[in-house]
Amino acid sequence: MAVRRFGLMALLVVLSVSFAASADARRRIALVIGNSAYRHTSPLANPRNDALDIGAELKKLDFEVIQGLDVDKAAFDRNILEFASALQGAEAGLFFFAGHGLQVAGQNYLIPVDAKLESAVALDFETVSVSVVQRAMESATDTNLLFLDACRNNPLARNLARAMGTRSAEISRGFAPVVSGIGTLISFSTQPGNVALDGTGRNSPFAAAL
Repeated sequence: MAVRRFGLMALLVVLSVSFAASADARRRIALVIGNSAYRHTSPLANPRNDALDIGAELKKLDFEVIQGLDVDKAAFDRNILEFASALQGAEAGLFFFAGHGLQVAGQNYLIPVDAKLESAVALDFETVSVSVVQRAMESATDTNLLFLDACRNNPLARNLARAMGTRSAEISRGFAPVVSGIGTLISFSTQPGNVALDGTGRNSPFAAAL
């Protein structure tokens, strides 16, 4: 764990120095989302704070920050569309999400605050697939960073499991590993298949360390 943290810190230091040293640096765009106030499951204490604090730090590194706090599905989709448009021609893109997430059939999904997941088809219409965000980023820029602090214990998974019946075995703990393209770093708050901590202070352990 310490080695991974050191490696991530080293990479971010190199990136920040190279960005600052470039006299003609192009635009760097970040989408930062923190969902705390879930309407149909237990709220989370820290994601809103995590998004606010990460967003503030990114602005110090000259990122243009698109920020979403307690976003429902419609707002989440609008944020992604705005992000994808802003990324065109940018030097680098960064996505940070804090909130509930789940893994189904090896795919990772981020949960808007209005999700209920009371039917199997709801997975496609009430959540946001990480792969959608990743594809949008990799199609627009050569350097991309994704930080996913979204593997907290998710009670909505029980709703989905009931709705999926015999297919409920496809729902797994935590997030699945993701294959990234060249120039893309994806950082999870915990190892694949495990659940992350929300933390007891202002921030989650992952966001505080980041």
